[in-house]
Amino acid sequence: MVSRNKLTKKDIDKMSMLSFFEQACFSFERMQAPGFCLGLIPGFKKIYGNQKTEISDAMKNNMDFINTEPHMATFLQGLVLSLEEAGQDRTLIKNVKTGLFGPLAGLGDAIFWFTLMPIAAAISCSFAGQGSVLGPILYILIWAAGAFSRIIFGRMGYKMGVSAVDMISANANAITKAAGILGVMVVGGLIPSYVSLKFAESLVVVGNVSIQGIFDSILPNMLPLGFVFLLYFMFKKKNVNTLKLILLVIVLSIVLSFLGVM
Repeated sequence: MVSRNKLTKKDIDKMSMLSFFEQACFSFERMQAPGFCLGLIPGFKKIYGNQKTEISDAMKNNMDFINTEPHMATFLQGLVLSLEEAGQDRTLIKNVKTGLFGPLAGLGDAIFWFTLMPIAAAISCSFAGQGSVLGPILYILIWAAGAFSRIIFGRMGYKMGVSAVDMISANANAITKAAGILGVMVVGGLIPSYVSLKFAESLVVVGNVSIQGIFDSILPNMLPLGFVFLLYFMFKKKNVNTLKLILLVIVLSIVLSFLGVM
């Protein structure tokens, strides 16, 4: 194993920026492989100089099937460059990449697409619903922060090298679960802002007591919360697909409004 130590932080950051084009050349045969390899080429050239055969072999080693979460891909690219620069066997490099792109995909999806972006969209829509221009601006800023986090992940992957394998294997499930819990808590807290469900004020019981007032005295926003749990139960436990649930909500809204119940 021969350590070359030619790559700088600037080289790793360039690799991370090129990852924005990772899915520009996408196919069902190789998935993200062409774009993944594109980000590595400047690093390979820096490592091997004018050794075209070595550069070619390194590229071929990264043109096999890969499909991972785009932000986390830079972590894997940094890891590949670190191992390549350290002179590790390319079979090992390929095995590490193949073994990690699945767990990294799950981890990245949990952090970015199931937690960060839904929360950002919910908060931003709340501002936008109030007529505030802060809504779209806030969403763009959060999206940009997530997009450029690729630089941080690229540096982490390069710095950690082969030690990242054990770390990810040991903590991926815990990190994914924590991100999922955070996302559910935040989205759950936003239920009253996005789900409106109230009995009509004209609906009263003995003594002109408002039915809606009874529910509010027990627990404010009790009906929206209960309705969300009902939809969750039907989706999760009864396997009712989302299209049917959407149609159900539309039909119920029309019927209950027409009858003057809500």
